[in-house]
Amino acid sequence: MMLRDPHESIVRNILIFPADGGDPRISPMTFNEAGAKANPEGVYTVNVDLRGLYGQRNMYATRQKGWDITNQPEKITEGEYDLFHNASPKLPVNATMARLVGVDPKKPGKRPLWRGDVVVVKRTEWPAPIATGAGAHMDYLDVPSQAMELFSSLLIPFWYNSDEWRDFLRTEQEWNDAGLEKDQNWPMYQKLYPMLGSTKSGFDKKTYDKTARMIDRLKTTRSCSMPSASST
Repeated sequence: MMLRDPHESIVRNILIFPADGGDPRISPMTFNEAGAKANPEGVYTVNVDLRGLYGQRNMYATRQKGWDITNQPEKITEGEYDLFHNASPKLPVNATMARLVGVDPKKPGKRPLWRGDVVVVKRTEWPAPIATGAGAHMDYLDVPSQAMELFSSLLIPFWYNSDEWRDFLRTEQEWNDAGLEKDQNWPMYQKLYPMLGSTKSGFDKKTYDKTARMIDRLKTTRSCSMPSASST
């Protein structure tokens, strides 16, 4: 079988949980290099292009959660999945996701809620050796309709109630601060590791500042919407 060019744009069926409270659905979306470059979680050569959902200005707040699903009664649902969501306060709280986890979006409590549309893609290893320096190629499959129930009834509620999701904002803060600390210590690293040469640390002050403001706004929004201690 002839392999496609790993850089070419493709269309695959994804699972989308719309922010407007509508039912989850399977829908075609484009995967391309531009989508990968715009996505801070897009480590592969091509990725699903979320710019039309989130807007270019909110792409910095795109986050990813991965699953490797095995041992399912319906074998077609098994495989590796990536869920993409957004944390930008400029996007609406995802009413569909809130409904799935039994939360009132206006009173979310102590745990954060997803913003913007939530997209699930199914990926698989590139079916050929990858030359050194050629990039991180990945192939993508259509998300089967049977996966809708699996994510809606099991995976998303379990994730919402996990320590990982409870600590989402704290983890965001730690990662953001770690990037700043790395940049501040970069001259020392260059002295310790001469092979680094004149390479940059990769720190982006603009993204750091936007992320810091995002975290502060989300913390404020969450605390304002939490019920008081006297609530029943």
